[in-house]
This record gives sequence, structure tokens and C-alpha cells, in this order.
Amino acid sequence: MTAVWDARAAARRMDQANLDDEATYRAPDAYVRLWDKYMVEEGVVGDYLSLAHAKRKNIVGPLTMTLPHDTQFRDLFFNNPDGEDAMIPITSDTPGDRWNGKVERVTLLRDADGTETIEVSALCDLQHVATTCLWASPGAPLWAQFPRHSIKIGPARSICTSWLAENTARLQIPRGSANWPVAIVPTDVLRDTSKWAGGSARFDMALPFLEPFLKDAGLVIRAEMFLPDEDEQPAPEWFWLDQPTIVIRIDDESNTTGPTGTMLDGLLGWFEDFLDDGTTPVRYPNFGAETDYEEAYATGPLGTKTKFPHVWYFQSEYDGLGDLEIAVHKPPATDILVGGRSPSYINAAIEISIKNMLSWLGLLIGVPGLDSLYRGQLDDVFLAFDVGVDRGRVQRAGPYAWREMFMTGSEKAFTIDGQMAKLQGLHDTRGYTSHKVTVRDFAPYIYGKDFRVGQQIGFALEQLLFTDYVTEALYQDDRQNASGWTLTVGDGSKELHPVVRGWNRMKQMTQIISVLSKDVGMEADFFGLF
Repeated sequence: MTAVWDARAAARRMDQANLDDEATYRAPDAYVRLWDKYMVEEGVVGDYLSLAHAKRKNIVGPLTMTLPHDTQFRDLFFNNPDGEDAMIPITSDTPGDRWNGKVERVTLLRDADGTETIEVSALCDLQHVATTCLWASPGAPLWAQFPRHSIKIGPARSICTSWLAENTARLQIPRGSANWPVAIVPTDVLRDTSKWAGGSARFDMALPFLEPFLKDAGLVIRAEMFLPDEDEQPAPEWFWLDQPTIVIRIDDESNTTGPTGTMLDGLLGWFEDFLDDGTTPVRYPNFGAETDYEEAYATGPLGTKTKFPHVWYFQSEYDGLGDLEIAVHKPPATDILVGGRSPSYINAAIEISIKNMLSWLGLLIGVPGLDSLYRGQLDDVFLAFDVGVDRGRVQRAGPYAWREMFMTGSEKAFTIDGQMAKLQGLHDTRGYTSHKVTVRDFAPYIYGKDFRVGQQIGFALEQLLFTDYVTEALYQDDRQNASGWTLTVGDGSKELHPVVRGWNRMKQMTQIISVLSKDVGMEADFFGLF
């Protein structure tokens, strides 16, 4: 006899399973463990007095933990057989997330009343990226670095991954494996839709070198500890891991898609920045729609689409919003001055013209050598400065507005660099609204389940709508307060003008050409245009 399916009972079971799942996130406990240098577990830290650790977008996140003086790990910290050089890994597992890193400092503290505690400070494993140097030629010996620069052009995610993979392999292959103790997850360059970029590395430290590429393309670099008995394989399509490994991957969190789904989309986005006028068309999504409302709020002229995030917070009595900073910045100037020197071709044309005239004059009056009288007296006189005026800003600000500001960034006004400096100056001095907000976990979205650091979320405040990246997730637990997450969205900073962003990428290309020209013994000056 076939059993009759009870829809109501199935619905109750699913509802209860969802409630049980949410209960594990509501007051997240931290499962803290210490390990030896070979990632063999030393024990579970169950006696901490306070714990705080943070994950940050493309920045090394810290951990601080206070232990009683008689903790079972006292000898591990202060009487370690490897002494002060002992590397002590630490992990903190919370529902949906894991913080992993290394102990950086251990301090024995004694208060005035004689109470002793142990303070532990640690850095997350993104520090492995921060302490990797990008060699000019990772495959060559240190004493013979040729080629002189590691030059890459292509989708930003792929080239950043390539730099890391080459130099991680350089460090680890002599020890026997390119994927241990650090494994870099490769990217499929043909399906990499991140915006294109280019750069040349020559013994640059990886994290600060990669940061502009990551920020420009909306990329997030993550370093996560894989434990073989607890975790699923992080990248089975690329490699199979059988021992504890720090897995580093770069994810595209730009929420931008293109018409082809291939590397050509990133190239289209690269060109679109030159066509953008610097304003972002924004529309409110249909939050009440019963179908998928995630339509693009910005469509590029070449077909790329920027989509709304799926997580939104609203201003209300139970909105979950915490500390909030919405700042309206007034324009400090309406006129932007740039320059200081004439383009080299202008100075050269003036010098040739005047010297020729003086030479002819000397021949006419019988006094040869008059051309030597000109020694650059008119250099940097003509077309040395330029001014950009935002007429709309002048009209909106009125006659009492602050007027002029001189911008640095290019010594020459009538070059492409100079015009980009003027455009960026007009953009930087505009009136704009910056935002930085903290949100409470489980109100209603759950960190580790619905989103994580580096992903975009949205929030609406009265008539203002913002989308930005989760820049920090801070977990705190102590004897006075319940454990939980505090999440920071945005950083309050200004954005680059889209055209200037595109031009910065173009400058990356010209710098590559300049590097190559110097490497072969001649220097390209691009006719004084840059």
C-alpha cells in the first residue's frame, strides 16, 4: 500500500528544521582551538574570559582573547619547546564561519590587585598574502632575475591569482608541493568576467600591490583553513587536499554581469568606464514583488548590468541598524586649477621657432650664433595651466560659494594626465553623501548564512538608497555580554570618477610599455602626452 503524503506534516517538519537551524545562529558560540606548528590540535579553549575577532575586506583581521592565568595552554605559550619562534595556529568556529590565523603576541598581565590574565593577539591567515613578495621572475634564481618585471594583462581576478600562484609555488615546491601548506584556487581565465587590468611587479609585497586591483574590480581575497576531517573539498575541480591547508581564493563580488559570460565582459566594462558620465542611475527595487525583482539598477552602454544585492535593511523601529553615519559633504570649490608646466612638445616648438628666427636674424645682420641667446626663457609659459569649472555647481551653490582649488596629480595641464587630474578634481570637490553603517546580526539576515564579508548588501534610509560592501564582521563574546556579530557596511570614503578609473587602467598599460621600453634600453615618453 502506498503511503499518502501529508503536505501539512511535511511543512511542519521543514518549518521546525528552519527554526532549529536559526537557533544555532541566534547566539553563536565560538569553538576555539589551538594547534601546534604542524596543525595537530592542542586542545579546545573553553575557559576564555573574552574573545573578539574580525574579518575585514582585503585587510588582515585581528583576534584578541583573554585567558585566566592558570589556563591549560600556559606552557604552550610560555614554555614552548620551540621558544619565542614557535608558530601557534588558532581557529574560531562559529555557525557558518571560521576565523583562522596565527598567534602574533602573548602577554602575561597582572593588575594592581594581583590578578593575572593572559592576553593573546593573533592575525588572520590573510597575513600569508601580506608576507609574500612578488618576484620579478618567480621561476628564476634570485641572483638572476630575468625578465626584469612580472608583467600581466587581462581580467583582474586572473592576473592577481596568477601573481599569487606563481610566488606561492616558488616558496613551496622546494618543500615538495605547490598546494601545501598554502593552496591558491586557480581561475578559469576564459570565463573570468572581472574588469581588465594590467601591471608589472618587481619585488612588491603582495597585499598592498594587489589592493588597487581588488578594489577597482570589486574583488575580495579570502584565506580560509581547510580541515580534511571537517570540511568539504574547497576546489575539487582544481585539486584534492588531504591535510590541513590554507586555501586562498579571489572572488568577484562586483555584482556585475555582461552579455557573453566570458572574459570579453570584463573588457567591455573596461571601455564603459570611459563612456560613463560619473552619475549612477538608481531605481528602487520592487520589494513586494512575488517574482525575482533583482533587475539591474545600472546598465552600461555596452551591455553590462549591475544588479541589486539580495540582502536589504530598512529604517524602522526593528530595522537592525546600529551606529549610523550619513554625512553630506559640501563642495569646497567650483573651479579646479591644474598644471604648472607646458607640454614638452609646446616648449620644443617654441624653442625651435625662436632659435631658427634668431639664427636667420644673425645671418641677416652678420652676427652668427644669436640662437644661443635663447635659453628657455619662454618654457612653461604657454598652455601651462588649465581650469575646469562645473557650471551646474556654480549655479546651485550661488554667488557666495568657495571658488578655486589647485589640484596636484599632474605637472602638465594640457596632457591626458592633466585633464584626468582636472576631471578627478571636479569629482572630488563635488557635493556628495557618504555612508557608513553597522547592522546587528539576525535582524533579520544572518551572517554566515545569508551573506559574508566582501559581499554587497543594501539599505534604505528615508529617501536614500545605498548599496555597498560588508567591510567588517566583528565577533565578540565575554562574561558580561552575549556573543554576537557586529557588521560594518561601507567605509565612508569617496569613489573615483568612472572615467578616471578607466584612465588609471590605461595608465597601467602605458606604465607596462614604459617598463618594457626601459628594459630594452630605450625610454618611451609618449610624445609628452602623459
